[in-house]
Amino acid sequence: MTIYEKELSQAVGRRCAGMNPEGVLEQLIAMGVVDYTRCKVLAVREYVASLMRLGNKKIDSMWIASEKFCCSYEYIRKCIYYYKDVNL
Repeated sequence: MTIYEKELSQAVGRRCAGMNPEGVLEQLIAMGVVDYTRCKVLAVREYVASLMRLGNKKIDSMWIASEKFCCSYEYIRKCIYYYKDVNL
């Protein structure tokens, strides 16, 4: 880990001591150290992948995700295909 990563780890540890994962994520987003858009993309991709593991086809999983996340199919499609190039 770099010095910056170590300092960030300590700062997060101080601010988020005893919190559950949801609380830690909420705090990190509020602090501005986590990109909320990338978090949304990751949530969408993980949800679609979980549906596919259950036996759904990819397109069907993407339609189900668009209903769950109350967004367009095109947004889900962008999360699945476009963001592959941004290390998610």
